[in-house]
Amino acid sequence: MNKQEAPERPVAADFRLAGWLVQPSLNRLSIEERVVQLEPKLMDVLVYLAENAGQVMSKIDITDAVWPEVFITESVITRSIAGLRRAFGDDVKNPRFIETISKRGYRLIAEVDRVSATNEERTGGRTRRSTGPPAIARTTVPFVVGQWVRGENFYGRAAVIEEVLRGNRNWLWLLGTRRIGKTSVLKQLEFTAESTPDLGFLPVFWDLQGADRPEELHLDFADALLDSEERLERVGIRLSEIHSDDLFESLGRLRRILLSKNLRLLLLCDEVEELIQLNRKDPSILRKLRRALHSRDGIRSVLASSSRLWQLADTDEDTSPFLDGFTPPLAIGSLDDEAARQLIRQTQLPETARPGISDDEVERIRRQCGNHPYQIQLLCRRFLDRGNLDDAIEEVAHDRAVSFFFSVDFDLFGQTEQTILRLLAVKPGASLTEIGSGVQNHSESVETTLSALFELGLVARDPEGRHEIASHFLRRWLAEEAATPTGTAEDPS
Repeated sequence: MNKQEAPERPVAADFRLAGWLVQPSLNRLSIEERVVQLEPKLMDVLVYLAENAGQVMSKIDITDAVWPEVFITESVITRSIAGLRRAFGDDVKNPRFIETISKRGYRLIAEVDRVSATNEERTGGRTRRSTGPPAIARTTVPFVVGQWVRGENFYGRAAVIEEVLRGNRNWLWLLGTRRIGKTSVLKQLEFTAESTPDLGFLPVFWDLQGADRPEELHLDFADALLDSEERLERVGIRLSEIHSDDLFESLGRLRRILLSKNLRLLLLCDEVEELIQLNRKDPSILRKLRRALHSRDGIRSVLASSSRLWQLADTDEDTSPFLDGFTPPLAIGSLDDEAARQLIRQTQLPETARPGISDDEVERIRRQCGNHPYQIQLLCRRFLDRGNLDDAIEEVAHDRAVSFFFSVDFDLFGQTEQTILRLLAVKPGASLTEIGSGVQNHSESVETTLSALFELGLVARDPEGRHEIASHFLRRWLAEEAATPTGTAEDPS
């Protein structure tokens, strides 16, 4: 997870939950003689749920409140809730504190009593009931920054969705840069497969973030099945029928039961780069995983990652590389022009909920961002907040998190890609001959490399067909990077 420093939440007053004293300023829970220290973010999640006690709060709601404008994956929320349950000794099946509402989110069901420190001392531990927790001031905007989207919030990618769900390949790799929307594509695949039964798929979304040890890999798959429990029950499969502490046993049981029902498993694997570390620690489990994902009957496996995963394309062993069968990858690049316009205008929302962005502003935003969906959402959100597009552009250009994402992607490229990107940043529209002169000592083909950069959305063509850096923000970062001795950006965490 790559974290950006988020604005600090105001320290909440002490309160009680079913006999527990919660002290947010101390990150502490206590009951009788027992004291539990929470990590600050876990306490923030608990406070947010308490401020909205009795209401179902989605994962996006929690993320916006606790991690505003910071990229985290769904598993962070899942593990935060699991951490709170462990702290309270709560049971997910028979909850007394936090209830999971399938496909909607989480609800704090324990009664919240507000207390003050002075009142606690004055009453000898007895609590004074408040009229209710204060609500968080929330401004609803139609742009989702740093989180996955699906359904009415998802735009474009029709060809990719069609290829995965209706194509002939059973092993697919979605390759893209940071923040390009790979998780959103997986979530839209999940949504489309579930809402289109005639496709014959049962989707399971598996987030591998943090699964750098075999035991974590098994636990993450168990979490994926738990998240899919309602979906499984709708097709007549009880979780107990497939549950096992061994993911390969669970996967095999699920695949066989689905086959008996004329269904196929659509296994959507996110953050697959984690397998690189896992391979270093235990290569044998990666060989088993490859065999499981390559089962010829009843499963279609989809991986999503950055280009780091190419490290698993080679092997020193006699067995086939992990990526054998998943290549060539399916590139996830920038949106096409019309999809970018629709995203900016939010055309899938009711007209009354759409932002009032003029046609000229739409085109300017689209060009500034090079049709990059994350940059579009971020710039549009800042534009709505500031009310001035020029100010919003400058703010995004100096955003440390944006610079960090560019830096991470740039470091993953080879020398040829880096040279071409630097050259186009300072000389947009350079001819193939000029670009070739700049990379003459590199082995890769200029045309092939340019084509790959184009597919990833980093390079575009101007109206005359000349190559240029697609995004104004990336172009500025590359120019600054070239002028910086170290050429690196700091992690904004």
